[in-house]
Amino acid sequence: MSRSVTKCLLSALVVMVLFTPVSRAQMSASSQPGPEQAFLAKRTGEYTRAIKFVGQQGEWSGTSKISVILGGRFIVEENHDTVMGHAVEGMRIFGYDNAAKQYEMISMYTMSTAITKFTGKSEDGGKTIEYTTIGGNSGPPLHARMRQIDDDHFVVTLSTAGPDGKDAPFQETTYTRKK
Repeated sequence: MSRSVTKCLLSALVVMVLFTPVSRAQMSASSQPGPEQAFLAKRTGEYTRAIKFVGQQGEWSGTSKISVILGGRFIVEENHDTVMGHAVEGMRIFGYDNAAKQYEMISMYTMSTAITKFTGKSEDGGKTIEYTTIGGNSGPPLHARMRQIDDDHFVVTLSTAGPDGKDAPFQETTYTRKK
């Protein structure tokens, strides 16, 4: 088969896939918030944060505001902490990609100029999400476990490979909803 015939057939196939009603319906369904987004949205509110570092004395504190954005598709967290005497601000955006069937998060804070990107999976409907950094992260992969305790409390544990190569937690942040 000649190259031009092959190109024509591939072009026709692309047009068929892009413009079939099923394809548009599937795209529309995957763009709508579903149960995963609704579960994430339950975290909306204002929280106090208690921050502990493994192997260090003391506990640091802060506040967090979590809001739903973009028609219920994502949640955004803005936090303000005091850690070891320093003011630290951070922002995270959380979501669930219906098409890829995975949780996603980006994280930024004033201790860095990098945007850290994570993907995650859950085996229990979003109550516990296991995130791992993806692409562009300098150093070993980071892991973040987000665990819902009840409607007013959740815990985020950060870990990475320790000197022995095994995953080791280094920070735990407990969120408590303000009443």
